[in-house]
Amino acid sequence: MKIRNYITEILIIFGVSLILFYSSDPLIYPDTNRYLNGNLHDPPLYSTIIGLMVSIFGTLNSVIILQTLFIGYSITYFVRTVSIQFNLELIIKFLVTLFLFIPIVKFYRHLLTEPFSYAFSLLFVSFVIKLIFNFNYQNIIWSSIFVVLLLLTRNQFLFLYPVILLLYLGIFFIQKSKKKISWLIISFLSIFLIHNALINLNRYISQDSFKKENVSEKSAFFFIYIDAIYISTSKDAELFENQNLKKTLSEVFGEIDKRKALLKYYNGRGHFGLSLKVIRDYSDPLLKNLARQENTNIISLKKEISIKLIKANFKKYIKHIFKKFYDSAWLFVFLPFFMFLAGLIGILRYKSSFSLLVIFLSTFALANHSTVYLFGRVQPRYFIYTDFILLIFIFITFAVLIDYKKKLKY
Repeated sequence: MKIRNYITEILIIFGVSLILFYSSDPLIYPDTNRYLNGNLHDPPLYSTIIGLMVSIFGTLNSVIILQTLFIGYSITYFVRTVSIQFNLELIIKFLVTLFLFIPIVKFYRHLLTEPFSYAFSLLFVSFVIKLIFNFNYQNIIWSSIFVVLLLLTRNQFLFLYPVILLLYLGIFFIQKSKKKISWLIISFLSIFLIHNALINLNRYISQDSFKKENVSEKSAFFFIYIDAIYISTSKDAELFENQNLKKTLSEVFGEIDKRKALLKYYNGRGHFGLSLKVIRDYSDPLLKNLARQENTNIISLKKEISIKLIKANFKKYIKHIFKKFYDSAWLFVFLPFFMFLAGLIGILRYKSSFSLLVIFLSTFALANHSTVYLFGRVQPRYFIYTDFILLIFIFITFAVLIDYKKKLKY
């Protein structure tokens, strides 16, 4: 047995052992309670894993050990997959392994969904690479399984539906086989049915454990409402005919304006992040009272307010979304965008599998960023699932090209 053939496994075993020896104590965050106690708003997988591990081992440390080991396995599998596909040299395998391992040092002890999401993403992309270059039933089944697991881990991964649809269309465009399109259709429908069936089953089983009022407070409009308030002014309260709603919004705008938490006070990166907390913390209690007065729920109010305010300030809203792109990680928006264009040209001209992989990875990153910018709070940890993989792919591409040029000289 040559040690060089197992360099990835040796590095991962050493790295995982080292960080677990350092500490396997869980780090608890405000969002952790959602997974410890269960939450109908969140997909059930991570809460289920925590429940099973605690019931078997009696400690949350077991969850940290499991998720760390699983990340180690996923990195090993990903590196082995790309090594075989692109015939990587030993030094490139070493660097890829190191780059993929670096993020977990920071978050492996987080009792949040990030560790499992990172691992599932690596395994999902591994099987997609296999599927693109070697279409078979095993690869499409495993790809589908990891899509479902990601969807059951974070609502954020709903962006995978259009990504998978585009991927499957690309595979059909290249290969144009009736058998293969049948399998692709079955896969897509299975993902949709299994995902929604398990989500609804979890809601049915758990609905008696949660108050309906708490369930209704979370949706896509939780963050869209904050965007809508942020781009508006106190004059926009006059758009609403309901006097109670108009009075509540006037109060909200008055206080937020005093705290300079509106778009007109924008003074650089970080302003929206600070304003988000102000808008959320001040307006939610007022909306709860209004919801009781109007015999409705908070999310219905936020939906009504958001739609009307965004319609009235649509240009400002679009500019705000683009500003969120720029203020966070603009490189990971423009880079995959141009990669997508290059991949599209390649697949249309040459029906190239490599071009399809470029399209897949670029849309994987773009869809994730777009989802967070439109429907969530921008935090770097929400992008690790796509951005590190994208960077690794770019690095591998350049490494392969350099190696190819070297071989041409000889």
